[in-house]
Amino acid sequence: MPTQTFYRLRDEKQESVIRSAIHEFVLHGFTRAKISDIAKGAGIAKGSIFQYFKDKRELFIYSAQWGLEFIMKKVDERMNIIDMDVFEYFEDTSPISELLVEENELSRFMEVATNEPGLLDDSMKSMYDVSRHYTLKLIQNGKKNGTVRTDIDDELLLDYFLGIADRFSKRWMRLYIDLSTGSVSQEDALKNERSKMIEMLRDGMGC
Repeated sequence: MPTQTFYRLRDEKQESVIRSAIHEFVLHGFTRAKISDIAKGAGIAKGSIFQYFKDKRELFIYSAQWGLEFIMKKVDERMNIIDMDVFEYFEDTSPISELLVEENELSRFMEVATNEPGLLDDSMKSMYDVSRHYTLKLIQNGKKNGTVRTDIDDELLLDYFLGIADRFSKRWMRLYIDLSTGSVSQEDALKNERSKMIEMLRDGMGC
């Protein structure tokens, strides 16, 4: 986790540091990424990075967490997920697709973070913690409005949801979303896949 020195920075400065790190990690991967270039991109001294993070590994893992938190916050602003259940969330994924295109470099970094040898477990854990917070809210919304089963523990429903969502999202990234160009193709096919996923979620979680 970042130091208190990092958290005392203005939000804009924190974002500048993390986006510079993301840019470097996307260009060169974790091993070849240089702290000096990250600092240069953020307009700070190299030593400042080590005042904010213990090492490059910690910076990489936090960048993955920050990236997903940023995406989820933007998705929430566009879709108002606070009022949705787990099924409604995927009925129209165009706001998510549009955001992935707009945030092309960040989207590519999230792909890097889930494929970096030696860092996968820690990166996935940091992102899982973020996903868990939002997904539990969707599950609880569904239980309140009668669309999600109440006889199954939230944590079990969460595992089911994340397993299905992860399976389909990886497929979408492979077939329909080109992170190198920031484009979405085959909208009809993607819509059909989305319908299949919602059907599977309803079969396992729905009332």
